[in-house]
Amino acid sequence: MFNKTSLLSIIAGAALLSACSSGSGEQQTNQTAPAATQPKLSFQSRMIADSAKFWWAKCPAKITDDEVMDLVFIDNNSAGGILGYYEGRQDSSLWTRHIIAEKPPTGGLFASGDLECADMDGDGDVDVMAVKHPGEWTDADATAELFWYENPGWQVHKIGTVPDAVKDMSLTDFDGDGKTDLAILTFEEHTLSVFRQQSADQWERVLYLKNHNDLHEGMDVGDVDGDRLPDIVADAFIFHNPGGDLKGKWKEENLDKKWNSQKGDWSRNGTKAFLRDLDGDGKSEIFISHSERSGYPLVYYKQQSDGKWQEHIISDSIAACHTVQVFDFDQDGNFDVLAGVNKGRAVNLGKTVFEVTIFLGDSTYQSWKPMVLEKDGIYNGQVADYDGDGDYDIFRYPNHEATKFYLLENQLKP
Repeated sequence: MFNKTSLLSIIAGAALLSACSSGSGEQQTNQTAPAATQPKLSFQSRMIADSAKFWWAKCPAKITDDEVMDLVFIDNNSAGGILGYYEGRQDSSLWTRHIIAEKPPTGGLFASGDLECADMDGDGDVDVMAVKHPGEWTDADATAELFWYENPGWQVHKIGTVPDAVKDMSLTDFDGDGKTDLAILTFEEHTLSVFRQQSADQWERVLYLKNHNDLHEGMDVGDVDGDRLPDIVADAFIFHNPGGDLKGKWKEENLDKKWNSQKGDWSRNGTKAFLRDLDGDGKSEIFISHSERSGYPLVYYKQQSDGKWQEHIISDSIAACHTVQVFDFDQDGNFDVLAGVNKGRAVNLGKTVFEVTIFLGDSTYQSWKPMVLEKDGIYNGQVADYDGDGDYDIFRYPNHEATKFYLLENQLKP
């Protein structure tokens, strides 16, 4: 992701924004360790919360002043709840719960399908996004109000509204002015909005697409065309950043129709997306899975010299693959892919296997070695170096109705 106009500040800013995202992750400088000294990759699982309630929207972020990541969440997303965070700990005890806001400034409750955190005002600490909504299962058609809460003190700032339940959000500096902007995807009316930040309390919607080819779920941002401007990928549609004040035409490209031309019930066109520049050429590859159905592969797309996108299969089929994250987990200099089954949905598809897997990439990204971490599912898993030791850990919610939340701690570093 981008936050500054210079290449150096772009790389530095990405780490802050991406730890929260169901989408693109931290920029990494990969240095291959000698094979003889490369430690074996393993993870230790521990429960960090035992009272989760429909935690569809959550975000690992450094809210407090220590070196440990915290976990921001919206509780009870099915019918609305509070906005808060769990204070991270390095020992084995449960994390401590804190409330940011019991209710939005205009009343009601919080609910969203996604959550992001970033330094919204450039003061050096991490702020928190929030969405007022009655909950997707209560009234998905209800208008959603968008806010951000300023850390510390939690002063609230209003951004704007979107016409229905929020499915995905992404934070990045779209226009290169040093201010964090916002992209929002909703699924009832299939809308995509971009809000440009002018000041903490002044936001302008510069892009609004409604009833757009059944947009549903699965959005990330990154530079796909090498012009150093972040673009949007949503349901395998690419929306190219026009630059300037962002009010120009966002050129549209359909990466692959199989991800956005499905028929049937609410589960159609459900995807997860993640953008990562695999080879350092300044153009992001696009990773996609199907978040709700079975029979779809886990893949990534790479643009060829003729401009066409070539599909590369990582796994032939993963049912209800509601997690896609791309990081160098084993620190061998090659990126790996975390993917996993949402058990709560996969059961309804008749599945009995709910593996959480890291696909270890080689230098060609043509061969992927699966490493199974868990067999009880993961929902919207997110990756961050939670304890600052230099390796990447996994925040795991087993399924969309689970009450327990886990941290899979990478054991590469002592």
